Formats: sequence, C-alpha cells, structure tokens
Amino acid sequence: MLDVGRLAAGGPAYVSFLRAGRGVPVLLLHGFASDASDDWIETGWFDALVAAGFDVIAPDLRGHGQSVKSRYPADYRLDAFTRDVTALCDHCWGDRRFSLIGYSMGAHVAMSVTLVSADRAVNLVLGGMGDRIAATVGLAPEFADALDEQNSRSGDRRELPSYAVRFRQHAASRAFNDLGVLAACLRGQSSVFDLGRLSAVTAPTLVIVGEQDKLAGAPYPVAALFPAGIGETVPGVNHASALADRNFRKRAVAYLECMAVNPEQ
Repeated sequence: MLDVGRLAAGGPAYVSFLRAGRGVPVLLLHGFASDASDDWIETGWFDALVAAGFDVIAPDLRGHGQSVKSRYPADYRLDAFTRDVTALCDHCWGDRRFSLIGYSMGAHVAMSVTLVSADRAVNLVLGGMGDRIAATVGLAPEFADALDEQNSRSGDRRELPSYAVRFRQHAASRAFNDLGVLAACLRGQSSVFDLGRLSAVTAPTLVIVGEQDKLAGAPYPVAALFPAGIGETVPGVNHASALADRNFRKRAVAYLECMAVNPEQ
C-alpha cells in the first residue's frame, strides 16, 4: 500500500500495487470494474513482462481492488487518478523513465499521466482505446445508474437499457467490486478529454484494439493524434476478451521489447 494523500471528504487515500522484475520500468493500468490481478496477473501480462526483462508495477486504481474506496464522485476525477499514479512512479522509480500500458479506463489514465510526465514517458501502449471513447472519459450515465444500489433496490433497474443491466451483472460477479463505489467513480470521472494535447506527446505510441471491439471503435484515428503513433487491430477479439487473448498480449509486449532495443525506431 502507498499513501497518496487525502480524500475529498477527509480520510487517507491509498493505492495497492504489485511489483516484480528488474530492468526497464513498465506501469500497467487496468480497466474499469477490474483490478490489477484480474487484468494483468490472471491474463499472463504481468509474468510475460517480467520474463521479458521489465520492472513491472501494477496498481489497483482508486475505487478498485484493494485500493481506497469512496462514494464521493469528486474523488474520481481523472486528475486524481493521475496524481495517484505519478506518486506511485515517484515512490518506486524516483526520476527514472518508464513505459505505460493502459487498457480502456486505464488507457485514459495513461494518456493523462504521460501529459504531466512527458519527460519520463518512454513508450505508451493504449489497449481498448478507439475513436468511439477517446474523447469521453467514463461511461454513459445509464451505466452509473445501473450500478447504483439505490436504483437497484427500488426496481428502477428494469427501466434501464439491457446492456447497462448486463454490465451491472458483470461488475457484481467480481468479489472485489463495490457497485456503489463504481457508480460514484463513473459519475466523478465523466469529462471530455482534450485530444488536441496529445500532439505534444513525443513517446512512441501503440494504439491496439480488438477487431470486434464495438465499444472502443477504431484505433487509427487515435494513433494519428500522436506524433509517433501507430494503430493496430487484432482479429477475433472484442473489448471484453482482448486482455486474455494471447496474440493481443504478444503484440503489445513485442512492441515494448522492440522499442527497448531500438529506442529511435
């Protein structure tokens, strides 16, 4: 656990994280309603990166896993996630440079961290980040409504779109999730991402999306926002299945390995 400051309503804020390996630092940032173990350990990413010679850190973002949980939306603005992650990087790596891999919500956090730590970001891998979600942080309001426990108890859930109800069921299936906390997280992080700022990111960037990912959309317009960005799709993969797909993982890890050997490429 790392103390990262105070919550909006008072009380300590802290993040839980996993760390292993030696070599070039790599930060892994998980998606919404998941955690570091679910996205990175269970899918083989963590071990693959350690085996490839990286020093890997994977935090539970606030509101998720074993990190601090709050029911105040103000605690989940994108800048709060960014401060947590930069504090963790400072704690673990000092002023060393590092690469970032973020998936879905974690990709938005990775972009934000890169913007405030431009001199330290070596490479960037954005998974599950396409043109349909890049400009909007967080999910549509009906997802937060579906997660809200009060709405669920009152029976309002029947009036919600079926896809939002299915997402609630998915989130509820994971023991580490608190649905009320996740609802606050969505409401707090809802904002517009200034994509124009990405033109200042000089770190080589891979934007990679499953070919069947209807939530994220196409990676190529997002990659074009970066001076050194490339976009790729992986066949047979959607938003939910991407991280568990061996080819998806191999492409991302190979990209970081290549850039570590050929930093000018």
